[in-house]
Amino acid sequence: AEGQRRYVETFSAYTRQFLDLLDKPKVDSIENIRPSIAIEQSNTVKTSRSTVGTMTELTDFAKVWFSHVAECFDPATGEKVEDDNPLTIWTKTHAAHPAATLLLCFRITKPENLNWTEVLTSIKGQGYTRVLIGRGNAKRQAPKAKETALEVQKIDELLGLSPSALNSQLSASATLFVVQDRLAVVAENKSRFLEATESALHFGKGEIHLFKADDLAPAGHYSRGLHSPKTGRTFRAATPGLFSFNSPLGACPKCRGFGRIIDIDYRLTIPDHSLSIEDGAIKVWEGEIYGESKKDLIQFAKKVGLPTNVPFAKLTEEQKSFVIDGSPGYDGETNHWPKYWYGVKGFFRYLEKTTYKMHVRVFLSRYRAYNTCPECHGARLQPEALCWKWRGQTLPELYQLPISELLAAVESDASLASRHASPEAHSASIAYDSIVTRLRYLVQVGLGYLTLDRTSRTLSGGEVQRVNLTSCLGTSLVDTLFVLDEPSVGLHPRDIDRLLGIIRTLTDAGNTVVVVEHDEAMIRAADHVIEVGPEPGARGGSIVFQGTVGGMLRSPQSITGAYFSGRQRIELPAQRRPAPAKWLRFTNASKHNLRHLSFRLPLQRLVCLSGVSGSGKSTLLDNVICQGLLTQWSLMTEDPAEIEAVKSDLDFSEVVLVDQSPLSRTPRSNPALYSEAWELIRELYATVPAAQEAGFSSSSFSFNSGDGRCDNCQGLGSERVEMQFLSDVFVPCPICEGRRFKPEVLAITWNGHSVADILATTVG
Repeated sequence: AEGQRRYVETFSAYTRQFLDLLDKPKVDSIENIRPSIAIEQSNTVKTSRSTVGTMTELTDFAKVWFSHVAECFDPATGEKVEDDNPLTIWTKTHAAHPAATLLLCFRITKPENLNWTEVLTSIKGQGYTRVLIGRGNAKRQAPKAKETALEVQKIDELLGLSPSALNSQLSASATLFVVQDRLAVVAENKSRFLEATESALHFGKGEIHLFKADDLAPAGHYSRGLHSPKTGRTFRAATPGLFSFNSPLGACPKCRGFGRIIDIDYRLTIPDHSLSIEDGAIKVWEGEIYGESKKDLIQFAKKVGLPTNVPFAKLTEEQKSFVIDGSPGYDGETNHWPKYWYGVKGFFRYLEKTTYKMHVRVFLSRYRAYNTCPECHGARLQPEALCWKWRGQTLPELYQLPISELLAAVESDASLASRHASPEAHSASIAYDSIVTRLRYLVQVGLGYLTLDRTSRTLSGGEVQRVNLTSCLGTSLVDTLFVLDEPSVGLHPRDIDRLLGIIRTLTDAGNTVVVVEHDEAMIRAADHVIEVGPEPGARGGSIVFQGTVGGMLRSPQSITGAYFSGRQRIELPAQRRPAPAKWLRFTNASKHNLRHLSFRLPLQRLVCLSGVSGSGKSTLLDNVICQGLLTQWSLMTEDPAEIEAVKSDLDFSEVVLVDQSPLSRTPRSNPALYSEAWELIRELYATVPAAQEAGFSSSSFSFNSGDGRCDNCQGLGSERVEMQFLSDVFVPCPICEGRRFKPEVLAITWNGHSVADILATTVG
């Protein structure tokens, strides 16, 4: 806090007027303070735009590098599209047809308002003497032969024909190629070839056609710019903006670069598949307003023989599709009821047309959720950006590779170093070096299993810290104080050495790293240990020991040292519980890196899942075990694994997942509220005689509502100051000084304690 406050003091007086609310820490003096960076043990990222790639700035470097090394492919044909110019056309032609005599031609089409005589006269006036004519010639050829035959004609001979004879020779749809030059593809003719190609590209609207002089067989078709000769499609040039999902140039127009859209989630309309249609499986129709649709379905189900009294989960896929999508042949727009059943989708399409009504918008919002974008399929980029590939992979496909695999792929490209040696690719060279460096750091801190497109808000607290650590390393900061709160959380002992190596890299550069830590290997590796204690809460707050690890091991006061030295130990249980009789069995479960996994868990026992970081523990716990059981009960789940069978020797009343996510998103929440103890405390204070005399009820002692809370901070006790370029700061409310309530409410005491004193008291 002091480092940040001193940093703010270096700003101008104008800027400081917005930041002077920062309180000084309650210390007499702090000497030799450094600019400080605190990386806390929580995931504060809320936006779904943020990914591992954007947090580490890897996507910024990747779009620059990819725009230099990627190649364009026509999605219709799969063929490579190259930006040709006269020199590249010469190189390719000389390699494919050395010493051959070729005709260099450009194609023209007849404008509707001109006849062929006028077109040929114009061509002759520009100095051309010969043309190639392609026309329907099916009568003279075998049925399977090409329908268009080419022949060389002199323009003078064609103009000598009568108009009717010329029209019989050249139909309105005839193909006409003007011969720009006829030459042999030999080194002496290179400059002549380049000049002729430049002219042909100019008059042929960026295209040139090459034919062999002897049999008029095609010898090449090239185009200037990213233009596919076969399909005629033109592609945008590769620029960094095209490969950025945070830029309007590159973002998918449908989802605007989020990869997901808010749409009706049909899982929400049928949340419980254990119910039948008659019992209310389709939740959206269980009410008076839209109950008619349920009657329509039951009425139509009788016609087609669809059972409405069996659980929805037991219907066939065709029957489920009938209920949700409607009758086969229903066009989805015109209501052909009662000839066709409109389905759940048809019902929502009808409602979408009446969204000008407030109650309809509120109703629809209950059934909307984030679904993968149907156009980019989660790739986030424009369709044109997906035409560019490196080693057969688009940029989003590279983002989907585990970081360890991506690093190996990028490092293995030996041609990259030489290609980046050229001055014009200097920016790509810098980007490439930064990509490799940061990917190596991510692997070193044990995050090689993550992918760059993994959204930041799905990361655990320990993962976020290590990603942020990589960003700090990538910027090569020096003389800085880093404060890390348990960076080893969720890290396997195998990977602790890698994390220590990263921290050593920071200290070797002249930085100071202060780490809050419980891991033995991390504490033993420290240059200096400060032990705070001796007990938690009000009994803590003093320095038990400070010094080297060796000194800590010898210190009689240090609790940590007592256990590290072996003076105290946690005894292993002498005997374990007997072998379990009941089991929970999973067969052929697949999700992410888990493939066809069959296993069993003992019931009524403490079961531990262990393994290195990224081995699939969280996937096994959440997607397989928790969501697998919920799916078996036909309850709605977010992202369950594919499981062949789940069998349990015990029936569970409930499945509860306790993860690292915060209990509440609101700063108003606290343990007293969450445990529902605060209601009883408020009722207790309302029974105090002084409170009854003042006319206070239990609501007067609420800091979330009522008239007893401070009007300035609305019972929060603090005010949030937006720091613009730093993280937001919460400062105590200047009116109630952080006590949340009005003075008259604080005057009411029970056992000598005001309601604010109770909030500030430890649970114990």
